[in-house]
Amino acid sequence: MFKITIRGNIKEVDNRLYLQCVDGNEFKATSSSDSPQGNFLWEVVPSIDPHGVIQSLQIEDFAAEGEEECLMVGTVAQVRAKNSSVQLKIKRSLKKTLRLTLLSAPDAMKPGQHWQVRCIRQGKSLLISTAQQLEKNQDTPESFSEPLPVTAGEVFRNGALEEKNAKNQSESEFLEVEKKAIASLAAKTNSAPDSWELKKRRVRGKFIEWDAFNKATKERSRIKLHPDREETKVWSFAQTPKTANISEEDKERLIVTPLGAARSIGASCFQVKIGPYEVVLDCGTRPKGYDPLPALDYLQNPDLLLVSHPHQDHIGAVPVFQAKWPATPIICTVGTREIAHVMLTDCLKVQQREDFPELFDRNDLERTLFKMETAPVGVDFEPLPGLTVRFINAGHILGAACIYLRYEERSLLYTGDFHTASSRTTTGLMLKDLPPADMLITESTYGAGTHPSRKAEETALIEAIASVVRAGGNVLIPAFALGRAQEIILAIRTSALFHSLQIPVYVDGLVRAICEVFRDNLDLLPGAVQNLVNQNAIEPFFDPLGTPPIIPIARQSDRPLAMAKPSVIIASSGMLTGGPSIYYAKTLLERENAAIFISGYTDEESPGRLLQNLSTGDEIELDGTKVSVRAQIRRFNLSAHADKIGLTQAIAKVAPRHLILIHGFGNSLHELADSGELKTKHFIHIPAVGDSVEYGAIPEHISQKQLTAIEMPNEFEITMEAEYDGAWLRVPQEVIDNDPRWQRLGDMGILKAEWVGNKLLLKAVTQHSLHREVVMEKATA
Repeated sequence: MFKITIRGNIKEVDNRLYLQCVDGNEFKATSSSDSPQGNFLWEVVPSIDPHGVIQSLQIEDFAAEGEEECLMVGTVAQVRAKNSSVQLKIKRSLKKTLRLTLLSAPDAMKPGQHWQVRCIRQGKSLLISTAQQLEKNQDTPESFSEPLPVTAGEVFRNGALEEKNAKNQSESEFLEVEKKAIASLAAKTNSAPDSWELKKRRVRGKFIEWDAFNKATKERSRIKLHPDREETKVWSFAQTPKTANISEEDKERLIVTPLGAARSIGASCFQVKIGPYEVVLDCGTRPKGYDPLPALDYLQNPDLLLVSHPHQDHIGAVPVFQAKWPATPIICTVGTREIAHVMLTDCLKVQQREDFPELFDRNDLERTLFKMETAPVGVDFEPLPGLTVRFINAGHILGAACIYLRYEERSLLYTGDFHTASSRTTTGLMLKDLPPADMLITESTYGAGTHPSRKAEETALIEAIASVVRAGGNVLIPAFALGRAQEIILAIRTSALFHSLQIPVYVDGLVRAICEVFRDNLDLLPGAVQNLVNQNAIEPFFDPLGTPPIIPIARQSDRPLAMAKPSVIIASSGMLTGGPSIYYAKTLLERENAAIFISGYTDEESPGRLLQNLSTGDEIELDGTKVSVRAQIRRFNLSAHADKIGLTQAIAKVAPRHLILIHGFGNSLHELADSGELKTKHFIHIPAVGDSVEYGAIPEHISQKQLTAIEMPNEFEITMEAEYDGAWLRVPQEVIDNDPRWQRLGDMGILKAEWVGNKLLLKAVTQHSLHREVVMEKATA
């Protein structure tokens, strides 16, 4: 059970709510409904900082009569002897888990233990008045005046994450809500209640959501309901087969048209006509300062949208797509959908500012998130009759996938963004998982370069941070909120060097919300992160009382405190184009003992890229303010994208006839296209937006020599005929007549043979090689 009540009056000042208590204390408050005027007993959920001070209240209910009280059951996450405080992790049935810091903690409290406490409010803190430890399956002790049923869920205990069985009222509550969900499903789908099976429950604000499966009809649905109100939504994922007969020409059809991210980065979106279907891959937006949307006017009547991962440049326009084609299925991985709730909500907030175009509204967003289907990674599924789709782990961020399509004899692989190297939050793409395909659409972000060792870069970053904070300075790391920030937090948490420094690490912006999604989807993270949590009984990212302390910044008023003493600040955005990183940069850039460390990719015209090219004393404009650069500026390569080596390895594994290079700028695209033997193995395309690439169509820039090399087989049989004075190796006449590679090899009529193990290697003898041998003989004579 969890219950905190405070008596007082609600007042509104400058459109903000405050709860004014009878003892004179005042708290910022939020409420999802209108609050009555007058002296009431308010049931609240407090936000408490690591020092035990109540910062704000979420009002949930009110009553006219009663006394202030505070009762809760939770698991000890951290104990701090310095100020006798304890951080209690409180599971609440059907609601978000709370983490509250309480004062006057008994000495007997240890991390992992399960306790039942009663508190009193003293000023702006909650002090424990009575407490009693509970055994693993113990009910509420009789010493408490009213029963406190233990909440269902997972609890940290003795360093291990254990499942705790729900009891009494909590179990009944769960069952009642599930019965209500099943009854609603049956009524809205005109089916039998006992035919429905509910999958994993997820809490979405004040609503509860399930995916559901009908065992009788095989129908898949999703239901969302409010446990206390008659608010229920049901969405059925129905397949709509094509009715017309499919021509032989349609069976062979495979045409790709980029609608964004062509010869650039941003607004990734691709129309794929495969067989009888029109499939869309990704639907992202461009950053501030550009036309934000992909060229959706090229789409006719899309049958399906597949999303590779939830970065804004790949998912930001999905609500726009959904509003335009509401009946078209949208499918992604489980991880992508979970993160999409945060990323698209942030996108909505950003576009509501005056200098951003409004692309979609709250209703568009909610419909999109509710209707998005999910499919597992590594398993073939058939979203449309005859169309096989497979998500393949891409190693870019949590939930990211390469997308494989096949219809009849035609196949295509779209990499999205990928990386073959593992990071702290995701396992790298395994080349063995990539199937062969007729067409390959691949990103080319780093097609012109290679990455240094990731481990070496992480080590260099940690040592550089330590050097600055030891000298009394602050370090700002502008980081991508999704993926990069979590990797850096984990690198710091597991660093022995940082354990000795005891320097606080502050986390600000969208990073905080993404960390919570990662924490709630621990099963999607690598085993090392799961072990860190399970074996040490700690939160994966935030730990205000840990070593080092990792503290989320919840309010703008706390930001100056993060720079008051030596510290590390990890804040969005990674390119310094927006978010709280700009606030910190404007102050820290003018401090000689501070540093700003860029951790990955930056657009060419972004402040993050401009900053890397400046010297001490130069000026840069951030959010309309000119700032002099005095701080240390460095860049560390912690990229989540494949480099030239990884890209060419993936291309070789897929071995496509048509290679389409996208998601990169001129140098990266063309250097990758010119590398190695790609030109002699693939039809290479670097299309612009609206340029169609059709399977079998030969690009105009392909020379006859290249065409012959691509068309001719790489393997053929040679027959051997023995004679009295030797043996003849007979090459097929078609190779001799048509393959330019043979023509170069046999130009002199002489071949040099060399055994390499059990293989016989044939090499051409050219005029140049003969001349070189003569020169070498003279030089050594």
